[in-house]
Amino acid sequence: MPTDGRNPPLAVIGGGNMGLAIVSGGMAGTRPLMRGFVAVAEPDEAKRAAFKALGVATFAHAADAIGAAIGKEDKGGEAQVLLAVKPQMLMRLAEEVRELLAAESRVVISILAGTPTAKVRAVLGVALGAEVRVVRAMPNLPAKIRQGITALCSGAGTRPGDDAFAREIFGGVGPMVVTIEESLMDAFTAVAGSGPAYVFYLAEAMIQASVRLGFDEPTARDIVRETIAGAGNLLADSAEAPEKLRAAVTSKGGTTEAACKKLDEAGVMLALVEAMRAARDRGRELGR
Repeated sequence: MPTDGRNPPLAVIGGGNMGLAIVSGGMAGTRPLMRGFVAVAEPDEAKRAAFKALGVATFAHAADAIGAAIGKEDKGGEAQVLLAVKPQMLMRLAEEVRELLAAESRVVISILAGTPTAKVRAVLGVALGAEVRVVRAMPNLPAKIRQGITALCSGAGTRPGDDAFAREIFGGVGPMVVTIEESLMDAFTAVAGSGPAYVFYLAEAMIQASVRLGFDEPTARDIVRETIAGAGNLLADSAEAPEKLRAAVTSKGGTTEAACKKLDEAGVMLALVEAMRAARDRGRELGR
């Protein structure tokens, strides 16, 4: 890490929703990214426009963005690369950038879902002398509004402290960055990565039920949206366990108890446990 207060030069490969969230969050307020030290590679011109509006240098090709970041180095290997592309694009990306990465040992931060650090390191050319040190990160969707949670693990070829810049970057898109073993990354994905979808699924069901109970759909959406947002804020602000908060709403013989009995009879809680296990197992399959 530079000692003059600036961030290491960073090449972000992939300008989709998560890439944009990371860069915009990282440049907000006192966060760790400085415009002159970030370069983004994104083939879609329309997506590049969002980064240009932030004052960030953009390129259509990954090699050009990495070259721009390397050009900002004070010492060899200082620039880092953040991979924010789809996992299936890794092989093609490697063909484009392997020679650039082979020149110096450097940190590569990967948010490729279901892709182990050892695979990223091997594909980017460790056998050919590209000594990349891979830090793996998994942010979740609320990073778009700087409310994400990110898991980090230091993987293949890393040295102590290689995750320091990644920790600062992802601290810019949410209040929580946790360090876990890589063996738990698929489980984290099942809990936090896929987790927002479970909440949205619940919202869908509540809206459908509200319409059947007599509300028009726009009103139902508003009621459900505010109910879930309020409950989420209460959970976040309270020291009470979720089961205690639920008990506080559930009067004996009352309406909430009747609803919860139906959920228990339908095995909803067990179904959610099984759903999360399925998400974890699918992550393991994708990583093979």
